[in-house]
Amino acid sequence: MFSLDHLHNQVIHFPIALFAVSVLFDFIGVFSGNNKMYSAALYTLIFGALSSAAAVLSGFIADQAYGHMAEPFPIFSTHGSIQITVSLIFVGLLVWRYLRDWTIAKPPSLYLIMSFIAVLILFYGAHLGAGLAGRY
Repeated sequence: MFSLDHLHNQVIHFPIALFAVSVLFDFIGVFSGNNKMYSAALYTLIFGALSSAAAVLSGFIADQAYGHMAEPFPIFSTHGSIQITVSLIFVGLLVWRYLRDWTIAKPPSLYLIMSFIAVLILFYGAHLGAGLAGRY
């Protein structure tokens, strides 16, 4: 039977994969020297940001069953708070990248480090979400 709270389980995998692959494309571009990887990273980041909006929205719907966002603090112990925060970080990285026009140029090291750390935080938040859903 279809239910809106199950929609979150289907939607969340898109931003997780797209954000991680965006960072991977950047690192492939750095190590291979292939500038086309930077544009692939940008477009993947755009689609990751768009899909994260759907994931956050469906997360609020799913939270009606769990209720963990009633206490969103501390951020690093609440799945929803972490994922919303890291989604905003990725949107910030997207804006930074767009304004600096790093479409076919290598982003600076600070950007690469921040995006890698954001992916690690994203994976940790996904781990907390799996626990919340009873998957481990």
